[in-house]
Amino acid sequence: MLARIVGTVILSTIVFIVVSLLVSLGVLWWTGDLSRGGLIGVICGVVAAFTVSAVSTAIGRSGEHSGEEHDRSGGGRDR
Repeated sequence: MLARIVGTVILSTIVFIVVSLLVSLGVLWWTGDLSRGGLIGVICGVVAAFTVSAVSTAIGRSGEHSGEEHDRSGGGRDR
């Protein structure tokens, strides 16, 4: 459980940094305004990090539920 949380945090941080840099550089190139590029880059990075975190959590929860159902059905057949 702890490893999954740490992995999600690390992945979200990496996504935040990469998306922020790419969007900031793109907006800077497009408009020439450093402050606007930085602001839009940080906003997009935060949104991307939250999205990755939410998807990772949803996948983790769906995997736990399917595993529990498999264990329950397996126990019923052995009796």
